[in-house]
Amino acid sequence: MPQKADCVLTGDFMFSKTLLACGLGGIALACAMPTPASALAGNYKGETTVACGQVITKSIKLANDLHNCPGNGLEVGAANITIDLNGHTIDGSGILRPFSGIDNSQAGSRPTGYSGVTIKNGTLTDFGTGVTLANGANRNVVQHILATVNGTGISVRNVDRPHINYSAATGASVGIRLESVTNARVERNAALYNVNGILVTGTSRGTVLYRNSVVNNARDGILVDPTVTNTRIDNNDANGNGTLFNEDGIDVDATDAATVIRNNRVRNNRDYGIEATPGVTDGGGNHASGNGNAAQCLNIACTP
Repeated sequence: MPQKADCVLTGDFMFSKTLLACGLGGIALACAMPTPASALAGNYKGETTVACGQVITKSIKLANDLHNCPGNGLEVGAANITIDLNGHTIDGSGILRPFSGIDNSQAGSRPTGYSGVTIKNGTLTDFGTGVTLANGANRNVVQHILATVNGTGISVRNVDRPHINYSAATGASVGIRLESVTNARVERNAALYNVNGILVTGTSRGTVLYRNSVVNNARDGILVDPTVTNTRIDNNDANGNGTLFNEDGIDVDATDAATVIRNNRVRNNRDYGIEATPGVTDGGGNHASGNGNAAQCLNIACTP
C-alpha cells in the first residue's frame, strides 16, 4: 500500500491532491481533486483556522492543514452545514486507532449524526476512517475528497440517502464501505489499491453504484453481500482486481431480481470479471476481457 504522502506514483496511477488520473488497458478515469494546500497559504477572507478535534457547528472553509491529530480530525456538530476543506489535508496518528478524519456519527456527548451536511474539497489520511457518516447523518454529501492510507476510506452506515461523488479512496482495507444504508448513490468515484474497493453490506437497499472505477484492489473491486437488496450496478469500470486473493472485478452475492447489473466494463481481473448469484437481473451491455477465468462472467452475459 502507498505510504502517507501528498502524491504517490504507483504503476500506471498517480494520486494527488490536484488530480487523480487512472489508466489501465485503455480505460481512463480523471477525478478533479482539490487545489493543494501549498497554493492556499495564508488566511484569506472567509476562511477559518481550525484545530484537531474541533466540533464544527456552522459552514466553514478551512484556512489550514491539520497534522498528527491524536483523535478525530474534525467533528460535525450541526445539521445543514458545509465543511469545505479548501484543498487542505487533515492528517491523523495511525490507521489502527478508532478515529476519523471527519466524523459525523453518534460519538461522545452527541446523540446522533447530523443530516444535510456536505463535506468536500480536501485530503484525509492516516485515520482509522477518513470520513464517517452514521446514525442519523442522512442526506449527507461527500465530494472531491481524497481518502488515502486510512483503515477505511469512507464509511457510511445506518443512514438514508448518502451521496458520494467525485472522490477517491486508496490504501485502505475497504475504500468505500456502505453498511445498512438506504437509497445511497455512489457515482464517479475511484477505489484503487485497497483490499476491497467498494463494499455494500448489512441490510442496505436501494444503492446505486454508477460510473465508478475500481482498480488493482487486492480482493474484489465491487462486492455486494447476500443480505443487500435492490442494488443497481451500472456503467462501472473494474480492472485488475483480485491481485492477491484471486477474486473478481464485480462480485454480487445478492439474489433478488431488483438487483440489476448493466453496462459495466471488467478487464484483467484475477478470477471473474463479474460473478453474480442466480436471481439477480442481467441488464445487458456488460463487457469483459482478459479476466483470469476463461468464462469471463458467471450468471451474467458479457461480451468482449
